[in-house]
Order: sequence, then structure tokens, then C-alpha cells
Amino acid sequence: MSRSNLALCVSVGIALAFLAGNTPATAQSKADLLKSLHFQRGAVALGDDLASLRLTEKFVYLDGNDAKMFLTRIWENPPSAASGTLGLLLPTDVSPLSDEGWAVVITYNKSGYVSDTDAEKIDYASLLKEMQEATRLASAERVKQGYEQYELVGWARQPYYDKKEKKLYWAKALRFGAATDETLNYEIRILGRKGVLSLNAVADMSAMARIDRSAPELLSMVSFNQGNLYSEFNPSIDEAAAYGVAGLIAGGLLTKAGFFKGLLVLLLASKKLVAVSLFAAFGGLWVGLKAMFGGRNKTTLS
Repeated sequence: MSRSNLALCVSVGIALAFLAGNTPATAQSKADLLKSLHFQRGAVALGDDLASLRLTEKFVYLDGNDAKMFLTRIWENPPSAASGTLGLLLPTDVSPLSDEGWAVVITYNKSGYVSDTDAEKIDYASLLKEMQEATRLASAERVKQGYEQYELVGWARQPYYDKKEKKLYWAKALRFGAATDETLNYEIRILGRKGVLSLNAVADMSAMARIDRSAPELLSMVSFNQGNLYSEFNPSIDEAAAYGVAGLIAGGLLTKAGFFKGLLVLLLASKKLVAVSLFAAFGGLWVGLKAMFGGRNKTTLS
């Protein structure tokens, strides 16, 4: 990266931080902020009696408020990146301030009951091709607006659906602009009576193997509470989602209506969240910013 481009990135980062009400934090202040957060262990409630976490010793949890502090002040994302976040999971064996650090952002989408009748019939190779084509079309529109192109390289982990537990996970490899490095987008979904719990891992591609090994453990820690279980769906009173498992994986891209809706949410991911927000100060243009942070504290969470 040239000095001029680096300066521009820094300037944009500072400008967005200012708009968000944040100022860039030093490595030391980030370490201090990290110590001030309340790391929860053991049994944790999610939402208003929505679901439960049963944490193993390998993970700690930050509630919504602490998660917002972590994402905005420590990983330097605008508040929009933390919007709707129920909480955050962090592994205890690596510092979130290091390049190896990663986190799992937990959200809930009250989209309705997602039927899994199509799960066993999905041709994941064909699904990937359709998603890649949708990505190419949307990327072309993005380039017309002056932004860098991006592509869906392929599956980093082909989707796996546990029909008995109603849990799903997959990973995508993404590439932005002329970058040679790939970006990891690792996603976990738990299907419920009225919606879907999402656990999205935020990490570098180098963390793929580590997250992949942790996926079964992460899935085992999360469950909907009584009243929100998938098996309790009542078609007489409950709403059904407009898509099945394939649509859930595609992020809604394959639905005819709103073809590009949610595209940036589906595709943009980086070591630290790519913030996608509508900033009025920038003339209503979509702005995607890879968060910049410094400091490599090797202390692990304990």
C-alpha cells in the first residue's frame, strides 16, 4: 500500500470513528478497556428467555453492552457494526488483541420458522455457483459506484446440517480487490420456532482450522429455550420464513425479490468486522471499512 493510500485509509478511519463518537484507541488503552469488561462463564441467558449458553472452559461471553464496547472501542468498528448484537464469544486461549485473535458475534433474526425439508436435497456445488454469479453481478454494481470488486472464491467449509439438532454451519472464502489473501466468513445457525440464532466468526483465514475444530463445541453450547424450540412450531399461529436451508445459506440472495438485498451483510467480512453503514455525511453511499487496530498483547483470557 502506498503512503498516500495508507494516509487516506487512516483519514477515513479517523473520520468514521469521529462520526461514530469514538476516538482511535492506543494499544495500552485497548488493553485497559479489555480488562474493564465483564467476562461471563458457565450458564448464560440470551435475550428475553430466548436461548441459553452453556459455556465450556474454552470460551467466555460478553453481553450486548460489553460486546458493543469491544467491537467499537477495541476492534474500532462504528456502532452500526454492533447493532442487534446479543453478545460475543471469545476463546480463552488467545488474546483478542493479537493477530490470531477471533470472536463469535451472536445475533437473532426473527425471520420466522425455516423449513428444513430441502436440506437433504441441496446440491452445494450448484448453490455455490449461483451465489458466485450473484456476487459477480453485485460486485459489478459496486465497482460502478467506485468501490473495489470482490468475489466469492468458494467454500472454505462446505455446509453441514445436523437435522436432528437443527443446527447448521459453513464457511466461505472471499477476496477483495487485488488482494491475494483471502478473507474468512464462518457462519453458524441454530433454527428455532420463530427465527434463527446466528453465530458469525470474525477472523483471518489463518484461523480457519482453529474455528473449524471449535464449531462442534460452539454448536453444543447453544440451544433455544422451551417455547422457542424448532419442534414447537405451530403453523396455525407461527409465521414461516420465505426460504429454506438453501436460502438461509445464500443469505436471501437467491430469492427473486430483492436480489441484492443483504448482499453486503452476506459477503463483507474481515479480521475485524467490516462496517457497512449508511452515513448521511457521505451522501448516502454505502461505506465498507475494514477496521484498523494496533498492538499485540499476547496475554490470553483467563
